[in-house]
Amino acid sequence: MSEQSKTVLFIDVGNTAAKYTIINNDTITNIGLADVDLRIDTFAVNESPVQLLSSVNSIYLSYVRVPVWLESLKLHAAAQQVPIHIAKTDKHIRINHSILTNSYSDISTMGIDRWLAMIATVGLYPKKSNFVIVDAGTAITCDVIFRHAHIGGWIAPGLSSIKNSLLNNTENVFKHDDDQFNQKLTLGKNTPDCVEYGCLAQLNGIVNEGIKQINALSDNYLVIISGGDREKIFQQEKNNTVYKANIVLLGLIQLAKNHQIS
Repeated sequence: MSEQSKTVLFIDVGNTAAKYTIINNDTITNIGLADVDLRIDTFAVNESPVQLLSSVNSIYLSYVRVPVWLESLKLHAAAQQVPIHIAKTDKHIRINHSILTNSYSDISTMGIDRWLAMIATVGLYPKKSNFVIVDAGTAITCDVIFRHAHIGGWIAPGLSSIKNSLLNNTENVFKHDDDQFNQKLTLGKNTPDCVEYGCLAQLNGIVNEGIKQINALSDNYLVIISGGDREKIFQQEKNNTVYKANIVLLGLIQLAKNHQIS
């Protein structure tokens, strides 16, 4: 493999899917994080990244659940001399000219997905220092950063978890046969609408409460919405909300930038 063709494999293993992207080293080192073009693919349930080893020179990996193929990947990567960088939550990290700090006293208990989302956010918006970062997936997480310091966050059931909990534990409550309904949050006038809009209200409520927390500290902040249900978080009145797909992968790329891959 020539120096010019060296590429890096980035893998994000979430609760429901494992996504990946392959990026050329020159792109990682010479292009700003906001300008990186992510071409995302997903591993099938029984598919392993081992087959991609011959086309990459290093791997960055994060996971919130241990993938079944991890040991096999480590073994084959070692045999082919392909280093694997497994992302870990840190107490602090320098990103460009800023230092992001973690509020956790025991950083091992923070999910790496949340930490990487924070890393990506600071890397994407170097001129900002105050953020509310939301990842709306199987669970919804909300983290607040003030002056590049993480001051805390929340974890709650995501939209499908809220809905399933209600439907599985309550008689005579039911939902729409399909999910094609008016996404604009309003009051329901029948039980299926009340279920859909009620769950959406809960989802949006955690974001609004996060905004209250940052509002008490500053009126200059950015709200970052990511995750599979990001479009169900409704834009706030101020023009300070950004929807970002694949923010965990972007956090992995920022780590590679920090390591100055060449």
